[in-house]
Amino acid sequence: MRRLLLIQASGAAGDALVALALAGSLFFSVPETTARGRVLLYLGLTMAPFAIVSPLLARILDRFKGSLRWAMVLTSIGRAALAWMLATRLETLLLFPLAFGILVLSRAALVVRGAVLPHVVPEGATLVDANSSLSRISAIAGIAAGLPGLLLIRWPGVKWELVVAAVVYYAGTVPALRLSAGKGRRSRRQRGRARAAAASPVVRQAVVATAGMRFLVGFLVFHLAFALRRENLGSIGLGLLVGSAALGGLAGAILAPRLKRVLSEPGIIAAALVVAGGAGLVVGRWFALYTASMLVFVFGVASGVAKVAFDSIIQNELPEGARGWAFARSESVLQLAWVAGAIAPLLIPIPSGPGVFAAGVVAQVLALLYVAGRRRAASETALP
Repeated sequence: MRRLLLIQASGAAGDALVALALAGSLFFSVPETTARGRVLLYLGLTMAPFAIVSPLLARILDRFKGSLRWAMVLTSIGRAALAWMLATRLETLLLFPLAFGILVLSRAALVVRGAVLPHVVPEGATLVDANSSLSRISAIAGIAAGLPGLLLIRWPGVKWELVVAAVVYYAGTVPALRLSAGKGRRSRRQRGRARAAAASPVVRQAVVATAGMRFLVGFLVFHLAFALRRENLGSIGLGLLVGSAALGGLAGAILAPRLKRVLSEPGIIAAALVVAGGAGLVVGRWFALYTASMLVFVFGVASGVAKVAFDSIIQNELPEGARGWAFARSESVLQLAWVAGAIAPLLIPIPSGPGVFAAGVVAQVLALLYVAGRRRAASETALP
């Protein structure tokens, strides 16, 4: 578990540095019209690979018992190499495929992490506790990398920030190589029986609800980014929102195990949607930079606890032979939901307050639909 936490910290810190570097080069350094075009192209590139990469990754993870360790190693080395190459190609069209590759490998690392976690949970700990620990270390690493990242953008520049990100990614290969690994292959029949469990209502409904949360997060990220541009707040506002999101994610990871004492995993997801929706309604009515920071913090908490609960549902409901497949498929759905949410404010300029208010309404509707679906599924199960 300690090795997995080190791998997660390395990846989260590297991802934070790359995200800040891309925000500086793709978004805040160019006119708004150019920024919209660049971000749309980037988002388009992020969507394509998951239809190809996810099924391939899932097939390997579920078939070969020792594949998890090597997948972790390859995602660390791959991101390090791509970040190093990106540092010298920021002014070329290679920026997009290189950034795309880093994103794909980051998502692949999440898939592998979800599949490997049940094997390393300490004795006496629950899956919610273990997922919460990973989320906590991610948030702490992101916060720790954020301030130096903002300073590196100022001096010596984005190039050196990406070089540092490459070194941070590469550091994750050491604990990855020391992960324990099984041996042998699973039969097609074993994998088929395991995947049949993924059709359960609990899993399907959790995927839809969590994807809805991810859609709203993607929408708010870019909706608020353009609001910052209109207010000429640039990197100052970006730093404030990034810090609020990171603190919210950390608070969510700390809160999740405590919520598990009084709520089931589906209950945690529903509560997260209700709280996020309430924050959207309030901030949409009284929108300003400080209230936007509060909104990002609350959404960080809500999305953090929802993701911990969602991962625990997948790990609890599915046998080992289908976890890689289930995480690959669900991460694809979550990423596509995030991209769909991000595209909306790029295509249609939306006033700041009304856009946030609309996000709050959508979150409340999603919560109602999710609770209704869970009750219907429970009543159908109870029927003789």
